[in-house]
Amino acid sequence: MTERTKKAHPFNTVGGIVGAAGGWAFSRYCGLAAWIPIIAAGLLLLLFAKTPVRPKWFAGAIAVTGAHVIWFILTSALGGNWALAAPDIVLLSAGIIWLWLRPGIGGALFLGILQIASLTVNIFALSSTSIGSALHRALTAHCTFRILAIVCLCYGYFRMRRSASISAAAVSDSMA
Repeated sequence: MTERTKKAHPFNTVGGIVGAAGGWAFSRYCGLAAWIPIIAAGLLLLLFAKTPVRPKWFAGAIAVTGAHVIWFILTSALGGNWALAAPDIVLLSAGIIWLWLRPGIGGALFLGILQIASLTVNIFALSSTSIGSALHRALTAHCTFRILAIVCLCYGYFRMRRSASISAAAVSDSMA
């Protein structure tokens, strides 16, 4: 018997190269402001993949947002600016807990609206800083992680909806 192998689509390779180049450029520009949440998100995703500690639908959004919270906590502890980061830490943590314990549209909307509002504030602040400054690099990283969280929220919601529609179809088929 011969084994069939699926030929890789050329865009997969190109997409991987473009993604790697973009990630490299992002990490070179943002520096430590990117590495802290990147490492934290990687560790959270590894935890979710290798242990039973796993959110049901929104693992990506929870990992990215959790990494952002870890970044806020570390930088606040090192810089002593708790008052500035406290609202983000509290609200994002509440959103993560809600989304993990009761995955659904409510938690996703809360976290999504919070991320969009914070992204708006970050973009406004980003527009008034000089390119290349430490503040510009940090705000660029914030914006990137907020966009990633929003994308992950949308992906998790669509996965949840697709699973619900498949389950409903299976139940209706078994009733027939």
